[in-house]
Amino acid sequence: MSAVNFISYLSTSQIKTLTTTSMQRLSSEQVNALSTTQVAALNSAQLTAIDTGDMNSLKVTSLTSTALQGLTTQQLAAITAGVAAFEESQISGLSSGIISSLTTDQLDALASSDKLDALSTKQIEFLTAANLSSTAIADLTTGQVAKLSSAQVTALVSDAVAALTSEQLGALATSAIAGLETEDMAIFNASSAKLQALSTKQIAALETADLLALDSTGAGFLTSAQIGALTTDQISVLTSDEMEGWNSAQVNALTSKQIQVLTVSGLSTTQQGFLTSGQISGLNSTQLGQISTDAFSGWTTDQLQGLTAGAIAGMTTQQAVLLDANDLNALASKTLAAISDANIALIGTEAIALLDTDSIKALTTAQIAALTTEQVTALTSTQISALSLAQISAFEDGDIALFTSAEIGAISTAAINGLSEADIMSLSDELLDGLTSEQVPAMKGDLHNWVIAAYATT
Repeated sequence: MSAVNFISYLSTSQIKTLTTTSMQRLSSEQVNALSTTQVAALNSAQLTAIDTGDMNSLKVTSLTSTALQGLTTQQLAAITAGVAAFEESQISGLSSGIISSLTTDQLDALASSDKLDALSTKQIEFLTAANLSSTAIADLTTGQVAKLSSAQVTALVSDAVAALTSEQLGALATSAIAGLETEDMAIFNASSAKLQALSTKQIAALETADLLALDSTGAGFLTSAQIGALTTDQISVLTSDEMEGWNSAQVNALTSKQIQVLTVSGLSTTQQGFLTSGQISGLNSTQLGQISTDAFSGWTTDQLQGLTAGAIAGMTTQQAVLLDANDLNALASKTLAAISDANIALIGTEAIALLDTDSIKALTTAQIAALTTEQVTALTSTQISALSLAQISAFEDGDIALFTSAEIGAISTAAINGLSEADIMSLSDELLDGLTSEQVPAMKGDLHNWVIAAYATT
């Protein structure tokens, strides 16, 4: 009887009693002669003892899940095509050590036989992701993809990342998204479906460098919901390169909190024109200065109403000259009062003449003092009647003399005492005659004496 035949005649009970030394002495022919029943009787220690070179001679599909735990990485490496013959029950029983040592060829073999889905989500955690090819990655279920870690995603080769479907990308854990590298973002530049498959939480988990790796096409694929989910850190690094393709819906998706950190100059003139009143309320003084004159001139009164006092302090001279009465009257009192003195002096006389009484009352004493001769001349009696004592006192020497007699008479009795001696002495008889019978009794201190003296010198 030959040694090969001798082995084949052993019962399963006898097989179980073979020592590891006996197993090591088996030739490849003897290993090959082991029947499926005999192989199934092997324990993990006996399996480990088989020479690595003889593994392809073994009927591995008959090994029990328990025995398979005894496979060494060297033995596993010797089984390539044989892996594809594993039953799903065997695959699901592979240990974490064996899983981590599966090679690219072995993983491809499992994928080609459509058996990768037999790996449990726990086993997926031990896969060496660098060994996943585009073939293997495509065979993973969304449930399995969901278990990939950030480190595993980082380890994926570029072809494997490119092979991820929209559904698989959407299944990646939020923590795993951070594992994508900048070069991986090319898949999103090429596919709106893949980018839009990412949830808002996944989008918010992208590193800023990854976000900047999107070109104008890729960033243009972002949905309004995704844009609204971007973190302030992400928003703060966006440039015109990323925002170039955004339409009005995408621009309007920016929250006021995001607007506060946005480089507004990265928006085109057209896009700046899309900003809503609520978004404009988030602008600071530096950002307002980044609004182009064309965009600023196109803002409606509703949009201008969003400007805060803090923002309007940064208004440029080019923007200031564009303001008309409708614009100014639309501003909140605090906002109007925050316009710099230099910019107040740039507002056109037509706009000054049409300021409503609320706007007139909102002007600060510094702004009153900054009014030019032409602007003072443009004031109407109605506007002057709304001025307070402090505002009347703020006019520079010679300004009151620019009033008409009707305008002199329009000064309220509460404000009349804001006139200085210099103001009174600069008035002509005609202007002095404009004083009313209500104003004279309201005069306090030396004001009436100054009036008498003024009459005496004219």
